[in-house]
Amino acid sequence: MPSVTPDRRRGATLAAGSPPEPGPRRAAPAGRSWRQLFDNRLLPVLLVLPAVIVIGGLVGYPVVRTMWLSFTDADLGSLMTGDMDLVGFDNYVRALEDPTLRRATVATVIFGLACVAGTMIVGIAVALLLNRGFRGRTLLGVLVLLPWAIPNVAASLVWRWIFNDQYGVLNWLLSSVGLTGFDGFAWFNNWLTAFVVIGIVVIWQSFPLVSLVLLAGLQTIPSDVMEAATVDGASAWQRTRLITLPMLKPLLLVLIVISTIWDFKIFDQIYILSGGGPARRTEVLAFTAYREAFTQSDFGLGSALAMILFVILIAVTIVYIRLVREEERSG
Repeated sequence: MPSVTPDRRRGATLAAGSPPEPGPRRAAPAGRSWRQLFDNRLLPVLLVLPAVIVIGGLVGYPVVRTMWLSFTDADLGSLMTGDMDLVGFDNYVRALEDPTLRRATVATVIFGLACVAGTMIVGIAVALLLNRGFRGRTLLGVLVLLPWAIPNVAASLVWRWIFNDQYGVLNWLLSSVGLTGFDGFAWFNNWLTAFVVIGIVVIWQSFPLVSLVLLAGLQTIPSDVMEAATVDGASAWQRTRLITLPMLKPLLLVLIVISTIWDFKIFDQIYILSGGGPARRTEVLAFTAYREAFTQSDFGLGSALAMILFVILIAVTIVYIRLVREEERSG
């Protein structure tokens, strides 16, 4: 009887239609495994590394340096010589115990939130207006961009001239319509009216970005949804409250955080308009940190105030992240 070789047996099995027996796997070449490791693991790190180094140098080092200075008694001389002593949390205790510094912290939160609210309200209103078709819409869009394009210092100088008590155009206009109480009215001699003027300037310069971003978001809302709501008898306010704003909620959260960061660290407007007066009543943390560090040469206290502002902004960012996560879970 003739013997059957393994090759003939495998051919007979294939002819019968049964799957072939698995043969031994060939090992991947060593060069190929290293290439895959480089492409999947090392190459992404090498591509990101330059950006990480730049960001670490421009952002990370100043933050760490400011944090270190906040625990020292650094002044101008010690910064030059490097001879400074650690004082622990003394600068933070001074920031919380000093009435002026504590008032600046409270003013930062209250005034910043008020500016954010005003910016969002004006920005939403202008975006809804630009979303409608009317004659002069293009011209209005250009005018909306102007406050955002003008530098903060130049805009603040113009607004200071408008609100000047001697030759300001606003007092002249109010007096011309019969409001004689505004004849020579000093807007910056009272902390409340000074904050009102500063808030107007901040909102005027902040709302254009909000309006443009929300206008882009409004363009993505399907027209069928709005038409169906109109057919069902929904008013314009109901369509805005129940359809438009809920659909723009993720975008609104991002804009709120961006506006909060901007409005909590304002400096130019206060420096130009009021200089922190009267009697340091219109100071916020960014301006107070500058005053303590660069005019009083107390860099330790100024750094502590800057870190307090940094912590406040980090807390706002954490709240934003939680809101976004809740929105994603509910969606």
